[in-house]
Amino acid sequence: MQLDYPGPDDASIQGQWAALEEMQAAKLTRSIAVSNYNARQLDAVLGMKGTIPALNQLPYGVGFGSYYDRLGGAAKVVQDNLKRGVAVQAWSPLRKALSGPALEACEQVGRKYGKTAAQVALRWIVDTSVTFTTQTKSRSHFEEDLNIFDFQLTSEEVTLLGKL
Repeated sequence: MQLDYPGPDDASIQGQWAALEEMQAAKLTRSIAVSNYNARQLDAVLGMKGTIPALNQLPYGVGFGSYYDRLGGAAKVVQDNLKRGVAVQAWSPLRKALSGPALEACEQVGRKYGKTAAQVALRWIVDTSVTFTTQTKSRSHFEEDLNIFDFQLTSEEVTLLGKL
């Protein structure tokens, strides 16, 4: 179970989290997580000294390069979560990767590996220590999304795609 957005203050966040912990203790859910939490909001949860969120689901992927500028960049946001023991999961990971300059860059990198732009974008997420969730109604797209573990991006490619 996941809290989609944090409450407006620490007391609200802690009240929401306490309710999820009660549900987990009652075996109504196996894991509990958050979405769209910044470092301060995570600290409100972690300050309760209870369950650490299984993950923090954030908008993340190729094309989100400037999205986290005010927070020190996407890499810092990921590290802020990981150092707190919270995995990051990208939601809508292909939203920005499949258009404009991000698409062009992913296609260019993909030619080197015989991969599609979507595969390169998903591999970039994995190579930056983040997990992802995707959806599709197409079996072929599902198989394509899974076929990203037979190559690895270079550090230069990770940096290039992270700037978009």
